[in-house]
Amino acid sequence: MSTTLTIVLRLVHVVGGILWGGGAIAYLFFVKPAAQTLGSSAPEFMQALVERRKYPLFMQVASGLTIVAGAILFWQTSGGFNHVWLTSATGIGFTTGAGAALMAFLAGNTVVAPATRALGRIGQQIATSGKPPTPDQAHQLQGIQNRIAAAERITFIMLAIAMAAMATARYWSFLAA
Repeated sequence: MSTTLTIVLRLVHVVGGILWGGGAIAYLFFVKPAAQTLGSSAPEFMQALVERRKYPLFMQVASGLTIVAGAILFWQTSGGFNHVWLTSATGIGFTTGAGAALMAFLAGNTVVAPATRALGRIGQQIATSGKPPTPDQAHQLQGIQNRIAAAERITFIMLAIAMAAMATARYWSFLAA
């Protein structure tokens, strides 16, 4: 692989990871708690964030680019998943980070994204009716919000592990001792 391609892939991987991780942190610790304090204005705010500002799409693109570029770089750096490299201290560090990032990606794209769409559909039904949510809708909303919250926690923890492992993998020589 050419040096130019490697640099482009590293740039995509690192910038994508920053946007993905930063977006998750900003959402979980700032946007979501602020929205929860808005009361009856929260659904309108969240609808604007999701539908007009395309936050889920932003997160899917950032995470997808990070994963694809990272996978190519991992293949290249590991010599095609060479066992000797994978079991080296550095290999274990990068493999740990890659595994955690993949789990975060899967949680985000198989739980959070579909649940967010379901939340939007129910929210749209409520808005169209012009009435408060029915008991069934309120129950559905609560269940979806609980699923999203659990997946967000898993995603955050996995992203934190991925970022820490990727940032320090080159220095994991303590595993070789």
